[in-house]
This record gives sequence, C-alpha cells and structure tokens, in this order.
Amino acid sequence: MESIEKQLEKQLEQRPRTLKIVGTVGFLLLAVGTTIFFLHEYAEGHFKDVNSLSEYIEAYGILGPVMLTFFQCVKVLVAIVPGAIGCIAGAGMFGWLGGFLCSYIGICSGSMIAFLLSKKYGMSLMKLVFSEKRYNKCMRWLQKKHHHYPVVLWFAICFPFAPDDFLCYFSGMTSVSFRKFALIILTAKPWTILGYSLIFGHIGHII
Repeated sequence: MESIEKQLEKQLEQRPRTLKIVGTVGFLLLAVGTTIFFLHEYAEGHFKDVNSLSEYIEAYGILGPVMLTFFQCVKVLVAIVPGAIGCIAGAGMFGWLGGFLCSYIGICSGSMIAFLLSKKYGMSLMKLVFSEKRYNKCMRWLQKKHHHYPVVLWFAICFPFAPDDFLCYFSGMTSVSFRKFALIILTAKPWTILGYSLIFGHIGHII
C-alpha cells in the first residue's frame, strides 16, 4: 500500500498535466467559438466593406474601439477579410490616433497568436486556414525570397500588399524564435497602419 507522501507526490505530478490539458481544451473551444462567430457575422455581410464594418462597430457604442481591436486580431487568424478595411474604418470613426492604436494592438496580437498556433500545430493548421490556391501562391512567393528570411520578413510586413497573415503562420514553422518574430511585428507593422490612419483619419475629419 502506497504511503500518503507518495500519493501526494503523484497528485502533484499529475496536476500540471491536467491543467495543461484543461487549458488547451479551453483555448481550442474559445478559438472555435470565435471563428464561428466571425464567419457568421461575415456571412451576414457585416465585414464586406468599410461601410458595413463601420456600421457594425458603431452598434457597439462605447465598446466600439474594443470591437475594432478584436476584429483586427481575429481577421489575421481567419484570413478571409481584406486587410485594409479595419484600418480605414477605424481611422474614419476614431481619428488617426484612435484608429491606429486599435489596429496596431489588434493586428500585432493576432499575428503573434497565429505564429504560436502554427508553432504548435504546423502545416495541418495552415492548410485548414488557407485555400490550396492561396497556399501554393504564397509558397511560390516565399521560395523566391527564402534567403535571410528574418530580413525578408521584416520588409514584407512593412509592405502593405504582402501576404502578412500567411507569413505569420508560415513563420511559426521556421526556426525564427517567438522573441525575434514579436520584435519584427512590433517594429515593422506600425508603418502601414500609420499610413492608412493618417490618410483616412484626415479624410474622415474633412468629411
């Protein structure tokens, strides 16, 4: 018969594993629920263009900035909405600074989450998120620019028309560390967002 001390030791050893399983299941349920919600709202036509997105966010009243930040985060993960509409809508609604902060926080958060998810689930997740056509197109683009990948990634993230959502997932399967990836995102991402915010925030102010 085991002693009380050994039983306690076994329980303490099993607890971190149990907490990890519960945490993983909880996160997956949250991710699936969020994705279903996002896809449903997209199917309803709320995220089709800048005007529909603006009307949707306005319906949340004082929580509008929170919803915009959430939208910008999730759109990186789901990758079905044109990247610029959140930046344009945010600048028009909350001014260049408010729109910039919401978009910057949301997009950077979504980018880092995508990286970590890809690090854990790899190629199977990427093929689930992206269509085969887009996956093959992005891979061909990357094959031409695979040398010095961190440098290429930094400049690609700066460029407004690069497939940055794909790059976030793809980077998770490379040897790039999370710390380096986070630094690249935080320093490269603001410039495009700032450009959209200044231009459309100014236009919105004039209107």
